[in-house]
Amino acid sequence: MTALVRTWASNFMQKEPNVPISVNSGDSGSGIEALLNRTTDLAAASRDLNSAESIELHKKSVKLKKVTVARDSVAIVVNSANPVSALTLAQVKEIFAGSIKDWSAVGGAKIPIQVFTREEKSGTYNFVKSHLLQSIDYAKGSQTVLSGSDLLAAVEKNKAAIGYVGMGTAAEAGDKVKILGLKLSADSAPVKPTELSTIDNYPLSRPLIFFMDEDPKPSVRKFVDYCLSSEAQKQVRAAGYAPVDRY
Repeated sequence: MTALVRTWASNFMQKEPNVPISVNSGDSGSGIEALLNRTTDLAAASRDLNSAESIELHKKSVKLKKVTVARDSVAIVVNSANPVSALTLAQVKEIFAGSIKDWSAVGGAKIPIQVFTREEKSGTYNFVKSHLLQSIDYAKGSQTVLSGSDLLAAVEKNKAAIGYVGMGTAAEAGDKVKILGLKLSADSAPVKPTELSTIDNYPLSRPLIFFMDEDPKPSVRKFVDYCLSSEAQKQVRAAGYAPVDRY
């Protein structure tokens, strides 16, 4: 999402040169923390506030507004040489939880599965844990990486690897990794994350959100309005996400 926000900021500043915007990369938790600590005006996130953040919000008597600026899907990725092309949601859950430990159990080669995850502050980490694992812990021995790009690089190099990244990040990898189709059941057709399936029937889709003060600065409001404009939403599509103008 950081690359998309940087594109928006660059284009916006060409139109509004007197409104400087600095975009810092990081995970969802870091952005929300900065907003709660009043060190930023706007936080981009791929998840909603968690309970600890909501409590902190109440303690500080801060009221926030959230705006969905795009939609995304979480892609499940494996090494490009992996013969597996689709899994059921139940199988993916068991793999990330550590119940399924070998690729041969799901139609692959007889090789132990290596799970890669993001760090705990990552919105994608928390989305997968809550929506797929239903708050079960990740498998013991899972390897943690600091960014979606790092995860893709790890999966590209490791034939036993599986991980997850946002749809837009996965698109950047091209054929260096394989994006798995997901099935609701063994008999259903596999669905891959695309703009259309993100809207219709992909099971791991999510909003991309801006958090800001309930009554934001005029410059912040103007930037958010720009991000929701038809011009900016075309950039959403170009970045591999689903625009909100489809809703």
